[in-house]
Amino acid sequence: MKKILYILFLLPFIFGCSNDKVSSDSKLGGEEGTEVMDTHTPLDDRLEKDFAKPYGIRIIYRFLEREINRGYTFTPTKYEKAIVFSNVFNYLFIEPYVKITSKQFMKEHSFNTVILIGEPAFAPNGNKYVGFAVAGVKIHLLEMNHIKTDNIYYLNENVLATLYHENAHTWHQSKLFTSDYERVSASDYKRDNWSVWAGDDYLKAGFITAYSSFDKDEDFVEMIARYIVYYNASLDCGCDIASHPGTDSDSDGFNDTLYQAWKAKFVNYGTLQNPNTYRNYFSTKVWEEELKAADAKIRSTEAYTGKQKIEQKIAIIKSYLTNEWNINLDELRAEIRSRYPSVVGKNFDGDQVLRKDFSVLPNN
Repeated sequence: MKKILYILFLLPFIFGCSNDKVSSDSKLGGEEGTEVMDTHTPLDDRLEKDFAKPYGIRIIYRFLEREINRGYTFTPTKYEKAIVFSNVFNYLFIEPYVKITSKQFMKEHSFNTVILIGEPAFAPNGNKYVGFAVAGVKIHLLEMNHIKTDNIYYLNENVLATLYHENAHTWHQSKLFTSDYERVSASDYKRDNWSVWAGDDYLKAGFITAYSSFDKDEDFVEMIARYIVYYNASLDCGCDIASHPGTDSDSDGFNDTLYQAWKAKFVNYGTLQNPNTYRNYFSTKVWEEELKAADAKIRSTEAYTGKQKIEQKIAIIKSYLTNEWNINLDELRAEIRSRYPSVVGKNFDGDQVLRKDFSVLPNN
């Protein structure tokens, strides 16, 4: 398997294969005394009709022996939580991607399997897994029994960024991006040693995340996923100093007062801090602030700062998506983010709006 993505600690993981029967452990909640799940449910109909048939995407919420590694203790996803996931998956992944591309495009260019696991998995040394992925093919999402739809930042960190990342793999696997991309940070790709960066030095080397330095492909898809889920002051704030004269004490090009007022509204989309790590969720980051932290050279001999390298890369990505796939990354990002208010029940200004009920299956 090529890689493991979005886990708190990364360790080797090999999926076991056996027959394709439903495990005897497949219960609604995985707890003693819960009833065994029916062999066919309304959710099965929904998954087949809305995802498997039109797009070739299987969503597996039962335990299939060939999909689960018996070396780890897994808990099944509760039926009601699998329903929630299916609605989030449709609203914040399938629908916006289809709107910007097409149903046929999604059928031809998407991962083929999403496996839902109820709780995190733990390695023998106690390290906690929250997800596994094989580039562009199969995704395991863990802790689905705790999925929350009242916090966009939680959804981005635990579900959506993984989907955006993995789906982008299918694009470059079909049509290669220019070798100019790899040359931008060619001397700093680290493969399995990607986690050795000191602090945020990965930014100065031109990587939007430390994991981006694994190789050019991971760099490419991480850039796309983070560009979508990070805030972007140039696109979102409406506070550029040229249009809104005032104080710009840090020379970032934004009116200080308006910028801080904009950031104060982030809480309207959910709690900023991850209660498990006591750090802010990564999708509360601002693209320009990350680039500012990258505005230095990783080595004095470098021709460009990390900021300049990231800017070069995102320009190559946007050109590639436009020319090869007729995808406007900013339009895709805007379409996804336009749906946030209906998820949390508030618009960005904090006004109440009608909230979608992700706990029920659609009627049609």
